[in-house]
Amino acid sequence: MWHLKYTTMIRLLLIQIITILALLTALTSCNNSDSVTDNSTLINASLNKEEQETSLLSRYPLLTWARKTPVEIGCMLEKEFSYRDSVFNCDYKNYVNKGDPCKKTDEYYEGLKFPIEWASKIDRSIKDITFDFEHGNLREITIMFQDSLLKNQIIQKFNLPLARTNFPDNIMDIGYGENIFSKEKPINQNYTKWLTITGFEHMGAGDVDCN
Repeated sequence: MWHLKYTTMIRLLLIQIITILALLTALTSCNNSDSVTDNSTLINASLNKEEQETSLLSRYPLLTWARKTPVEIGCMLEKEFSYRDSVFNCDYKNYVNKGDPCKKTDEYYEGLKFPIEWASKIDRSIKDITFDFEHGNLREITIMFQDSLLKNQIIQKFNLPLARTNFPDNIMDIGYGENIFSKEKPINQNYTKWLTITGFEHMGAGDVDCN
């Protein structure tokens, strides 16, 4: 009788041990699954950011921006980033600039500002983008980078021509700003923190006869 009771107790103990091990295995499996899901989410988010950074420039290369109307630029940003300017957006049809450099100067220089919070989405090296519109076209684009970059790196990154003879028809000049550095970089003329792309020459009140 004692032997039978002892055997029964051992069986119950083994059943309990097996049950505990099964539960531990199930919990470990769930945790690993959650971990994989989280990692996958992070990887996908990272890939989406990379895709977003490169997709706009692949569809709208930087050199094609100059001379576009504010509506064309606004619609481009709306399609790519869902950023909708209150005036210059995809719903603005048949835009015509009605300004002049003498009397209707507000209209002459009208255009949208690039939202600074979206600059790094064009490329993570960018800190700010400034637009300069004139008579209904984007005259100049100025890009400030997060940190000084090699000029050759900028040329490669944005697929810029090496010589003026290779400028597209809508580009008058490309400049690389002043030799200013951050993060204690040594002075080196091969580095810059600015890029300026000019579509056409400024023509303001001082350049025309306003009498």
